Amino acid sequence: MAEGLASHGARVCIVSRDEEKARRTAEAIARRTGSECLPATVDLASETSVAELGTTLGRLFDGRLNIAVNSGGINIRNPIDRIALAEWETVQRVNITGAFLFARTVYRLLKASEWGRLIHVASIFGSRSFAGRTSYASSKGALLQLTRTLAIEWAPEGVTVNAISPGPFMTEIMRPVLSDPQRSEEFRRRIPLGRFGDPREVVTAALFLASPQSSYVTGANILVDGGWTAS
Repeated sequence: MAEGLASHGARVCIVSRDEEKARRTAEAIARRTGSECLPATVDLASETSVAELGTTLGRLFDGRLNIAVNSGGINIRNPIDRIALAEWETVQRVNITGAFLFARTVYRLLKASEWGRLIHVASIFGSRSFAGRTSYASSKGALLQLTRTLAIEWAPEGVTVNAISPGPFMTEIMRPVLSDPQRSEEFRRRIPLGRFGDPREVVTAALFLASPQSSYVTGANILVDGGWTAS
């Protein structure tokens, strides 16, 4: 998504917990797109860290931000009888409390811009579910409700808030499934298109929601799931 936005002329800041990873990725995107791409660090589980990110973004973008994408998330897979409280709280802290902290922090920057767009990366497990996903699915369901609530709350400011719900994509968070042929096939059977998504296939949804042309779309959830939720 960062590369897609940069390729359309956006100045981008890419954020990671890992400073070196953010720097390398920003340099690679800038090199491929010719647009400015800057690195920053944040720990979404830390209120202080998220507030510091807000200060950094305000400095980098002169107090205004058109587009903010919250794609941070973790997944710890376990049936409920094996979920420790600390495990549950870790997933909620990053996936939903982190989203709340991020939204609260970027709000002033978004409403100061020509057009403000907050995009949450949710999941099909926010509205469907799967065994062993109690912690993750609960957090993503809450993220969809945060999206809808902020869409209503921020509408008077002209700031839209929407979500993208990907299905199974070939990303790092899916590695435990992709590395297990039986589990991978079980997932694949649920996808009408019969395959996992490529990360590039989510870019168009992000570009639409980020653009001025989506000005009448808020509180929406765009499914990019190969037909999983339609079946």
